[in-house]
Amino acid sequence: MPYNEDGRLPFESEFLAQLGDRVREMRAQHGLSRRELARRASMSERYVAQIEAGKGNVSIVRLLRIALVFRGE
Repeated sequence: MPYNEDGRLPFESEFLAQLGDRVREMRAQHGLSRRELARRASMSERYVAQIEAGKGNVSIVRLLRIALVFRGE
């Protein structure tokens, strides 16, 4: 299977893009800025921006941190 310019398989890039879209949507629904989401999830604002752009290779632990912010924990 061919890799794209990011060194990922096509379905990996699509998954990360969809994940980024969802994080951005949830952040907007909760009325959070990137900076505030990053602060509450204990990560950098730049990392949140990379996730939302579908560029960050997000770990399951960091995804859990984001999810807990949206749950209000």
